Amino acid sequence: MTLQLTDRVVMVTGAGSGIGRAAARLLAGYGARVVLVGRTESALAETAAGLPPSHHWTAPVDVGDDKEVEACVAETVRRFGRLDGAFNNAGIFGEFGALHEDTADNFDRVLATNLRGVWSCMRGQIGAMLAAGGGSIVNCASVAGHIGHAQSPLYSATKHAVIGLSKSAALQYAGDGIRVNVVSPGSTDTPMLRSLYTEPGALEQRARRAPLGRLGTCEEVAEAAAWLLGPLSSYVTGQTIGVDGGVTAGSAVPRSGRNPS
Repeated sequence: MTLQLTDRVVMVTGAGSGIGRAAARLLAGYGARVVLVGRTESALAETAAGLPPSHHWTAPVDVGDDKEVEACVAETVRRFGRLDGAFNNAGIFGEFGALHEDTADNFDRVLATNLRGVWSCMRGQIGAMLAAGGGSIVNCASVAGHIGHAQSPLYSATKHAVIGLSKSAALQYAGDGIRVNVVSPGSTDTPMLRSLYTEPGALEQRARRAPLGRLGTCEEVAEAAAWLLGPLSSYVTGQTIGVDGGVTAGSAVPRSGRNPS
């Protein structure tokens, strides 16, 4: 069996770069009709370059704005007739720093994208999928949804919440043919990660945290999301797939594979 998404209508948020861009292009390659959602129209245009015009639509949307999200879902259904799947990938780290020095503005901004944005998208997407007779939603969390993140407690908190929201929705809508799952990337080679770790050797240090000894690629995360969106995962719901190089498996042994003496 091969993964086929021919003519399935799939919405991808955060499609302007990184994991979202890789997912949008991969899904289109598997035959899906893809709705590219992101804040910056020029970035979405770069993602869409080379995709069949009849099989994609770019939608400049702030996922933290409920009205924009509602309008996007409605226009997707109007254009393509239905919505079959969604990869809710949009997210931000926010400001790094100590919790006691954090600001309410940073709190509001991180939650607006990472949690309210996912909730708002799911609310609209589920409504459309109920009308279509089912569908599949994949939400992007993080290894920080399973463990803490000392540099950004808010980021970690929102990613924990995304996992809880996803599991709860999976239970609510299982009887309606709607599956809800999560991918949790580890340190992945994205423009966002590179913008955060700019000091010499910082990225290499992040890579060494993973037992596999390297950063993940956007395409590796995208493939996991695509599998969860497609028919090969039809008996999978309420689950989280870690694409993290083994970070959340536990403490790594030395790279030789032998226990220390």
